[in-house]
Amino acid sequence: TLMFCERSKQWYQRRVRAQMFELTENLPKCMLPVANIPMIWYPVNYLIQHHFEEIFVVVRVSARDKIEHFLTTQFRKQSQEVHFEFICIEDDNDFGTADSLRLLTPKTKSDLLVISSDLITKASLSALANVHRANNAAITALVAPRYTAPNAKSKKRNKKDDRDFIGLDPTDDRMLFISNEKDVEDEISISRGQLSKFPHMRLHTNMVDSHLYLVSRTALDILDNHPSISMMRCELLPLLVRKQIKQIVNAEEIYSDRLYSTHQPSAEEEAKHPDTYFDVLLETEKVGCYVHRTSEFTVRVNQLHNYMEYNRAVSENMCDTFPKSDDSSSEISKMTQVGKCSRIGDKVKIGERCGIEKSFIGNGVQIGPHCKISGCVVMEDVVIEDNVSLFNCVVCPDAVIASKSNLKDCRVCSKFEVAAGTELTGETLNADSHDLSFNIGCSSGVSSDADSCHSK
Repeated sequence: TLMFCERSKQWYQRRVRAQMFELTENLPKCMLPVANIPMIWYPVNYLIQHHFEEIFVVVRVSARDKIEHFLTTQFRKQSQEVHFEFICIEDDNDFGTADSLRLLTPKTKSDLLVISSDLITKASLSALANVHRANNAAITALVAPRYTAPNAKSKKRNKKDDRDFIGLDPTDDRMLFISNEKDVEDEISISRGQLSKFPHMRLHTNMVDSHLYLVSRTALDILDNHPSISMMRCELLPLLVRKQIKQIVNAEEIYSDRLYSTHQPSAEEEAKHPDTYFDVLLETEKVGCYVHRTSEFTVRVNQLHNYMEYNRAVSENMCDTFPKSDDSSSEISKMTQVGKCSRIGDKVKIGERCGIEKSFIGNGVQIGPHCKISGCVVMEDVVIEDNVSLFNCVVCPDAVIASKSNLKDCRVCSKFEVAAGTELTGETLNADSHDLSFNIGCSSGVSSDADSCHSK
């Protein structure tokens, strides 16, 4: 069983590190193209390849028709092998992934596989399941090394990327600690009881939580007992880790240390974390939290600054899984050069003497003569007139770029019309933000990473 979630705008506004607003203003995030294919196609195809027969898709009401039409059309041949059930959430409800899980709990008696619609991976699900079954785990998470382009000039982490702090027992990959650097203030505190039981815990900062979890009925029952928990990555998973350690280490010592803290709590901390918060320590269900580490290609496309870099990475690493496209429907001038690292959609028209390099051109795009497009993502039904130069830009659906425009490091939002002769660098172009400047911060050879926050 599989579950997808679309995160609400309110949650995105609170967690600004997933900066995809300009691209998703008129398009569900899971329908954003990655290498010219809506990103939700990748996890759905991944699960179908692993012989899943029932898929729950959790979406906003306003996005259901578009997503349902795409999935039923794209996977028409597999319609007898897989069943899609759409669970709708009102647009104004600020649901987290844990909230969505509660909606699915009555619909299944088995374990649930939870996967984000922005995850693209070649990891082995059978290996994940083997770890889960061998340890009788409550939850097993997929973790992977932070992606770095093979031709990157520097292996240093992009400062815009968030790091996950993942503490593991080196003997069996039991998860002992998990947090994101945005949720850590000055220091990471571990209880004395935990350190005495696991003195060799390794804290990894070069791995990312892929937001793919195999969740047992025990974890679902614990979730039902804690109605205040809304988010899976930031609330449910740390809670299960705390409960697991409580069962291993002396309960009184853990309680006195206030778990993950080596100092006596102040009055202010007591008010912030009342005793009722630690009622979970009194539960008796057996809990085990583990990870499966994969070295296979794995990325999460949930940050703007690495969106274009991940388009290129997916094109290079996932090309053997791509559905067949209708090349005969496009009209490309014989005098136009299209680089090998570029992908052209269906029903595209490209005029003479154009140069397309390391770019992704969506379905129905019209490009006039003498245009140069390098390192760009151009989405569906965009019109680019003659003598236009685009470098490292994202152009959203139905936008129009008039002749002799020169854009570098820009985002052109849906249905925006760029005036003729415009020359801009590092701008966001939409009806409400003419004065916003930014730096996309992604170019060929710059290492990139995916955000660790869970997607809804």
